[in-house]
Amino acid sequence: MAVGLTVSAQSEYQITVQSKKPSGIIDEMLYGQLFEHIYFSANNGVWQELIQERSFEPEQYPGIHPRDGYFDGWFMDDHQVLHSPTRYEQPLRIDSINTNDFDLTMDVNWRAYKLARRSWSGGLMDIRFAFRNKADGTPYYLRIHDPYYESRMFTPAQTQAQIQAAKEAEARAALQQQAATADFSICRMEEREVPGWGGRTRRINTLVPLVSVPATKEQVNESQQWHKLRIESRGSRVSVFWDDQQVLTYDGLEVADRHFVTFWVNYTEATYRNIQLTATDGKVLFQGIPGDVQIPAVAQQWTAFGDGGQYRLVKDDAINMRYSQLITSTKGQAGIFQGPQNIVKGEKYVGSIYAKGKGELIVGLRDTNGRFVARQSLGKVGKSWQKYAFTLEPESNCDGDFAIVVNNGSVQVDMATMTTQSGINLGGFRPDILQAVKELHPTCLRWPGGGYVAQYDWQWGIGPQENRQRWDHWMWMDYDQNCFGTDEFIRFCREVNSEPVIVVSVKFERPASEYNQILQDAVNWLRYCNAPATDEWGAKRAANGHPEPYNVKYWEIDNEMWEMGIERYEQCVRDFSTAMRKVDPSIKIIACGGFREDEQFIQRSGQYFDYLSLHHYEQQGGYASGPVRLGQQYDNYAKMIANGPNPNIKLFISEWNLNSIDWRTGLFAGGFLNMCEARDVVAMGAAALFIRRTDAPDWNNAFINFDYKDLFKAPNCQVTELWYNHFSKYRLAYSGETGDVSVSTTLSENGADVIVKVVNPTDSAATLRIKGDWDGVERAPFEYYAPGSLTVANSMQNKHAVALKQAQAQVEGTDVVLAVPALSAGVLVIHKK
Repeated sequence: MAVGLTVSAQSEYQITVQSKKPSGIIDEMLYGQLFEHIYFSANNGVWQELIQERSFEPEQYPGIHPRDGYFDGWFMDDHQVLHSPTRYEQPLRIDSINTNDFDLTMDVNWRAYKLARRSWSGGLMDIRFAFRNKADGTPYYLRIHDPYYESRMFTPAQTQAQIQAAKEAEARAALQQQAATADFSICRMEEREVPGWGGRTRRINTLVPLVSVPATKEQVNESQQWHKLRIESRGSRVSVFWDDQQVLTYDGLEVADRHFVTFWVNYTEATYRNIQLTATDGKVLFQGIPGDVQIPAVAQQWTAFGDGGQYRLVKDDAINMRYSQLITSTKGQAGIFQGPQNIVKGEKYVGSIYAKGKGELIVGLRDTNGRFVARQSLGKVGKSWQKYAFTLEPESNCDGDFAIVVNNGSVQVDMATMTTQSGINLGGFRPDILQAVKELHPTCLRWPGGGYVAQYDWQWGIGPQENRQRWDHWMWMDYDQNCFGTDEFIRFCREVNSEPVIVVSVKFERPASEYNQILQDAVNWLRYCNAPATDEWGAKRAANGHPEPYNVKYWEIDNEMWEMGIERYEQCVRDFSTAMRKVDPSIKIIACGGFREDEQFIQRSGQYFDYLSLHHYEQQGGYASGPVRLGQQYDNYAKMIANGPNPNIKLFISEWNLNSIDWRTGLFAGGFLNMCEARDVVAMGAAALFIRRTDAPDWNNAFINFDYKDLFKAPNCQVTELWYNHFSKYRLAYSGETGDVSVSTTLSENGADVIVKVVNPTDSAATLRIKGDWDGVERAPFEYYAPGSLTVANSMQNKHAVALKQAQAQVEGTDVVLAVPALSAGVLVIHKK
């Protein structure tokens, strides 16, 4: 219900709007989103595949919880080589022993891949072996450490958790003062006090060397040589041998009853083979595969149930990839299930599964008590692989799971897939997420990333769904099944009336010998999208059901290329732009900015691109000041561009947001969009995060947040949606001061109304008097958000904690007087007479 806002005695600002003639044109492409495959935004999110782990491949992280969302975990390859994760300190338990006298032997290999100015790429050598415990249970470590790559550089694209991790690493490094050369050391972990925020102190765990010796370049190098390591433990003494040469000894270890042998790495990639624990009498205490990296009996996303069931993942006998799931029922029924699933009466759950073996195969939906609410027998399966289709129609609404059941037999299953008929009717997309995106109106969608694009191969995501193989996209905690590829993305853009922006990768970490092929891959992607069906790649698109060219206009050359260095990246821009424009001269090329050398980049190579891509993630406290600082930054870019060879270059703020989920994100979004609307140089935008599953461990600032059955919009989404619903391309000039209140003024496209977008990020209400060159005002409705606190946030339990309100501004003659609540963002529409 509309209410009046009373004007009280408070700070009053006054502006005069010139509404007769627009002062400039605003590009609606400002209102885009970064659609990165992050935290299931595409896979099991926008694309409604209800089965995770549909190809039954074992996951790379069995038994170990991912830290901070990264799960490029320990795994054993086909050659019995153990591979470490490449990020953070993920421990892997090898064994526990109850003797102080033993030998731990293995072969060790490592690779450093630290990249210039890339603060999250890893590459320092920090390998540790917790080989003994103190009497209190804390470990002693052998550490092999090379600090050569330990320089760090903060970038604004880091999440709050990454920033905190970097600060802790910095503080820890300050305590762990060691030589600038590589060394071997015996260490213990101690808690130390370090400076914290605002003059406070905090305590962190740090390694303290008991003894250390320098390592030679022959002992520690980057040539990926195998080295023999032996740790000889005897009573209170330890000796370390590297390539059969003793490098370290220490006498003074505490004697304990039990020891936990654990491997650690931090920001490096290490491999190990021939791991063996041997007692002094020659008895082998451990060898082979650590328990946490053994292939499980059941694929990790599934759970076994039923009496008498036997399970095994079968290698190299599968429809898709390498593994299939064997289910054997020795008596009655046994099976596997996956949940939670949102089960809706009247909905049809449509899917298929491949199977072979002997026995009856049943699929169904069950409630939380294990009772079937929909069930279908697929009959007796045959001896060879066959596809079985099913449709399940539940008899009630409930939370539950999807189950695969074998009755009296032994059956292998693979490629289990399921969606809803409602999703199929919408092109394969999840209905509620599709509707939420339509309401947001993203004018462009930047895809597939983001950091995702660095590892992505676009050819993984084309062709029949059942032929697409998953890949372990470790960066964003998603074993991506490649359900959502180029064709699905373009279809999605068409459904939501959004312009596609495709990001191609230069794959800078690849050898120079592969450069030409990498360039050709990008060209081929463009051909797949834009070439006629008579072209080789256009024909592939047509064979996949899309004969007409997609005519994708915007192509970005990779993402956050600062680590590559400007010289190499600039050459890539020249090469990729030239080659791609030969295929389609009409495309717009977007280059990655954010280099210290951006001005020189624009001067030397500005004619090779049309947009410069910049990123900014504001910290929580910058919800008001951030847009002001960014405006100054973008004004500087406008001057650089004006003085360059291509004055038509525009800015694409291709990732922006506040690192929060509460009302501060709404205030920042409003202020940021107002700032962009006021500047000709800013022509495109893409906020991030766009879509996020709520159980993701990090980066909690998404516009649309979902779980297995529901979603809610965050304040940044609400404000952006309100702003776009009142978008007009006709910018109006105004004069006057507004203090800390952010204002954008536009003329409606029919010329009848003046639109005033107002953000008051302060904790005091304000009054805004608006004068104009109009003859009179009929009315002036005001829609706004003002939840009363910075920390109010929407959630699945309270989707409208931040709720839209309505009011009427006062009309005094030809003036409009608006009471602007504290901590508010809203849109005033002045209906002129």
